Amino acid sequence: MPRVVSFYPLELFKRDKVEIPSGWDFLFAKDRGEKEIIEACKGADFLLVTAANPPITALIIQNIDSICLLQVFGAGFDKIDIDAAREVNLPVANTPGQNATTVAEFTIGALVALQRKIFIGNREVKAGNHYAIEQHFIRSGLKEIRGAAIGLLGLGAIGRLVAGLANFMGAKVSYYDPYRVDKSMEEKLNVTYCSFEELLSNNEVISLHVPLNKDTRGLISKDELALMQPGALLINTARGEIVDQDALAEALESGHLGGAAVDHFSPDPPPADHPLLTLSEAANERLIVTSHIAGVTAGSFARMLKMSVENLQRVAAGEDPRCVVNGITRARFSKN
Repeated sequence: MPRVVSFYPLELFKRDKVEIPSGWDFLFAKDRGEKEIIEACKGADFLLVTAANPPITALIIQNIDSICLLQVFGAGFDKIDIDAAREVNLPVANTPGQNATTVAEFTIGALVALQRKIFIGNREVKAGNHYAIEQHFIRSGLKEIRGAAIGLLGLGAIGRLVAGLANFMGAKVSYYDPYRVDKSMEEKLNVTYCSFEELLSNNEVISLHVPLNKDTRGLISKDELALMQPGALLINTARGEIVDQDALAEALESGHLGGAAVDHFSPDPPPADHPLLTLSEAANERLIVTSHIAGVTAGSFARMLKMSVENLQRVAAGEDPRCVVNGITRARFSKN
């Protein structure tokens, strides 16, 4: 009987209407310390964790010999020490693409909210300032997606969907990705490739769609923000660690950035004295923050959970896991 240690709770299995395989033993763990995770995994075959937490460190990986597959619920795997897993031949798999549409629509929604200053208008109308804010917006002018120059940092599954939506709405879309797609795909997506520096300087909107790794950590710092056009908008539905948080706060305070939407902080969750939570009133009006919910819908969760369980079943049936992220394509079996 396969045994699974799951950090995805039972109540969400029920909510998402994903059945636990008949005869399988699921332990729904809550303790997130290293020692507790190691203890819970004794004798277990699979470990199912979410992309957000808990962190699976090298110490944990080196002490869970019976686990033959570490399955990540979600696309991100930056909380997993995949190098340590590779050293002990433990495959790490994720569920890519299952919330791509979810994040893409959130990105467009955040862009519209920034361009139309929806949250400012909402506040002022509720405060009884309907006519004043209406006239202010009319006189100052509000932007729209049609005709906007939008730059995508990363053209993976999410970036491509954002490109499609932005093009449909009449934007001019360019992108930078270290792995440039072929010209036929660029033509199909109606996107223009450019260098990283050109992306930042030539677009009025920059949207981030890259994974967090050693190459992208701190990729957007003070110098990169300075390259962006005055009044440009930055949207980060990726990881907070990609953007220097102090530098972003400074760019909002100075007014160099016209606005930003941040769905993930560094650290996350942010402390009360985080630089993006202690902005001046004027800078704060240019910032929209959310609690890492760009990919969080009941539909996307159900798809990711179903894909995770199907991958566990594949391995239990003797097949190779799908969507491995650390190069170990064969399931590892107990040394005991």
